[in-house]
Amino acid sequence: MKESSASALKEWAVVDEALATGRVSLLVRKGGIHERAGDFDVEHGEFWIFPSGWHQNPADLAAELHPLLNAIGPQPRGTIPFRTYCVVDGVHRIESPEVLDRIQGLHPLSPPAAHYRFNYRNRPYVHALLVRAYRLDEPVTLPDVHRYEGCVSWVQLDHPLPTAGLRPVLTDDEFAAVRADILERLGAPGTNTSGTSSASS
Repeated sequence: MKESSASALKEWAVVDEALATGRVSLLVRKGGIHERAGDFDVEHGEFWIFPSGWHQNPADLAAELHPLLNAIGPQPRGTIPFRTYCVVDGVHRIESPEVLDRIQGLHPLSPPAAHYRFNYRNRPYVHALLVRAYRLDEPVTLPDVHRYEGCVSWVQLDHPLPTAGLRPVLTDDEFAAVRADILERLGAPGTNTSGTSSASS
């Protein structure tokens, strides 16, 4: 793990909660409106979660994660709390709706939301990121500046945040079990798999 990082991935605040409490270790992504060429790219092998309420819709959230909506409460105005850090274990491009269905329940999206992203802009695929999550006991807050706005996936923070004090959300054995389950479901035709070598640090 790096000593500090300024790289952050925008995710719903409820997904930040799901990662920080060990509910999920898999993220399903498609490019945002302002993404380069409208596609998502795994630009970083390690990153902070940038929690956002933008586009957070209970109908798009997996039903088993709905109780977390009450746990997160209202989002603060003017500041962003950073507490969850992810290290990418593997990147999987899913090119089959059957494979997408097999990982249902392992990522934060409801089935309709996952399939909508799969077919978004007539490009039938999504990226699934297997991540190991770490968290701080107390979040570090940064001002929410104008340049962080917009429907994009990646944000470069004004300055790196140190990773000292992070602790793994899941034990080694717990993460190994989750990882094995995810890889078993993904390990079939319709999935292109890569490690983290293509992601920059």
